[in-house]
Amino acid sequence: MSGALSAAPRGMSFVRLAIAKSIGESPSGAAMVAANRWGETSAPARILRAAVGAATSAGLGEGFEDAATEFFDQVAQMSIVGRMAGLRQVPLLTPILSIVSGATGFWVGEGQAKPLSKMIFARDSLHPLKCIALTVVTEELLKSADPAAELAIRRDMLRAAAAAIDTSFVDPGNAGVDGVEPASITNSVVAQTAGSDATADLKSMIANFSGDLETAYFVMRPDVAVSLAGADRPNIGARGGEIYGIPAITSRSAPEDTIILADAGGIAVGEGSAAIRMSRQPAIEMLDSALQQDGTTGAGAAVVSLWQANAMGILAERTMNWSVERSGSVSVLDGVDYAPFAT
Repeated sequence: MSGALSAAPRGMSFVRLAIAKSIGESPSGAAMVAANRWGETSAPARILRAAVGAATSAGLGEGFEDAATEFFDQVAQMSIVGRMAGLRQVPLLTPILSIVSGATGFWVGEGQAKPLSKMIFARDSLHPLKCIALTVVTEELLKSADPAAELAIRRDMLRAAAAAIDTSFVDPGNAGVDGVEPASITNSVVAQTAGSDATADLKSMIANFSGDLETAYFVMRPDVAVSLAGADRPNIGARGGEIYGIPAITSRSAPEDTIILADAGGIAVGEGSAAIRMSRQPAIEMLDSALQQDGTTGAGAAVVSLWQANAMGILAERTMNWSVERSGSVSVLDGVDYAPFAT
């Protein structure tokens, strides 16, 4: 079924599954909603007719994994992780070897002894951790037959999932939580402090970088990228580009006033299964930073009952993890405050 899920925008089958499950509630009710709304032969209708249990990747019918893969492929196109080509893709829970110290080559004369070099490895594995994105949608929007309503839900679900991954991936303050969340790639990095000269700062950053520049990326917020644009850097702007031949990725989830230089080849990423869940029963805090790393909730946020608000919570979940496998693969320039169109 892969590649022929629907003529709708990519990732829409996953979104429609969530909509049908939200409205229909039971597997049979959801299948009826999908058949009536998108047709008996639509991907959501076929998947839901085969559903045998709860709304998870194990409980939904044949074709769910294709729909989930298509959705998270779209998330990847929006996220820093997905746009950073060359990341070391590894299976979760599979032992991997990280090179701590590499081999060295030598020139030797005829008949002379050949020097030995020693490679030092560290053995580790990426454990499966769950990244979730919760989107709150009104009942009216879920039941609307207007195609724009489905597109709005899809947009919000994609953005929520991409932001959840990206914030954890690059936030220097994210030290990780054992068994819950991986530390960001920038967490243990000692940042270089920016001065007033963008050109000098960038060239110093590049000169002191220990990673491989051939597989490296700059990562920053769109406004920081705009402040770098100028005669010396004509190919950088709010949507990214390149700086001195190094690709630049922009994201609203990148830390403020910061430029990150990361070698994709020194970072391992593992991805696993996906799931969707939905409920109108919970009471939630309408605050995107309410959940702290220790699992407690934030102070001062109003607790809202989804049932009383006539709303539904749709949760998209992806199993994944990452780690910096090669020392020096990430550098950080902090305190960036350049005038727009600096030279």
